[in-house]
Amino acid sequence: MDWLTPFIGLVGVVVGAATSYASTHQVQKRQLADARLAREEAERAAVVTANAQALTALLGHVRKMPPDSTLADVPSDTYEQLVEREQAWGKELHEYLEPARVAALEVRDEELRTLLLDGLTWIHDWDWINLGPYRRSREWLITGTVHHLISCLFAWKRGDAQMPEPNGRYSRYKEAWEYEEERRRIEAEEIEAERRGQRH
Repeated sequence: MDWLTPFIGLVGVVVGAATSYASTHQVQKRQLADARLAREEAERAAVVTANAQALTALLGHVRKMPPDSTLADVPSDTYEQLVEREQAWGKELHEYLEPARVAALEVRDEELRTLLLDGLTWIHDWDWINLGPYRRSREWLITGTVHHLISCLFAWKRGDAQMPEPNGRYSRYKEAWEYEEERRRIEAEEIEAERRGQRH
């Protein structure tokens, strides 16, 4: 029947157009996905570079940390000079911590961002953490903490499934900070309770 010929031709055109559209749509979706992945990888690389630079600079400053002036074997004639060195080092520390904090805030991954910011907070509080038997090795502990932050940063860059296991120095410094924070919290609660008792 003659009417079938144009109908079949029309169906062929429609099917061909639909196939062409579907193929073009798939290509466009793939191109968009590739472009998005490229942007994410470029952004991640830039964030890693900024954090690595800030942490490396911080590491260099930590290595210049003076000895603990509260150690019993510090000679009395050098005590004041050592205290001044500690204070000067502490003031300079803020110049390295601030860029590191700003860089850490750019990290999209919540686990890594929290780890970086927590570690930087512990380093910021270096002068009130009671390190007990590790007081003589505080530079060693803080250096280990920064090393762990850098290791985690590059694990994220590689896309590792998990963060590296903390090294011993990081773990000890974290425990010391958490213990001191808890001690101060309890102390503050006791002082507040005493003040309330005096009011009544």
